[in-house]
Amino acid sequence: MINLRIVKAATEEQEIYIEELVSELYQIFPLYLNKQKIKELKKQGMLELKEDEYKGTLDEAFQIMTSLQLIHALLTKAKRRWMLKDRDLFDKNCRKLNDCGLYFPLTSADFHIVNTENKMLM
Repeated sequence: MINLRIVKAATEEQEIYIEELVSELYQIFPLYLNKQKIKELKKQGMLELKEDEYKGTLDEAFQIMTSLQLIHALLTKAKRRWMLKDRDLFDKNCRKLNDCGLYFPLTSADFHIVNTENKMLM
């Protein structure tokens, strides 16, 4: 007996939306990280899909989109003080991104201090 599994592929619109969410996060990062750190992380391939891990399935696309949206919401939260549950949620979604093949080497600890260089952006 052969078991077959039908997997639906992510749509082009979903992949474009993922790119838009990534772009929005890069606009928020200067509030927390200095330019040099962002440049280094970008060079390492942060928020880029790892071809050998990302399968392009509909499920992965939804997981990535919801994780990026949640990370965005936490980083732009009006009260910048995070509760323990916020940190746990942030870190869980960072792991989910990596599991789905979107490289994200940061954790909630990387965002606990506002970047004073860009304090005027807030």
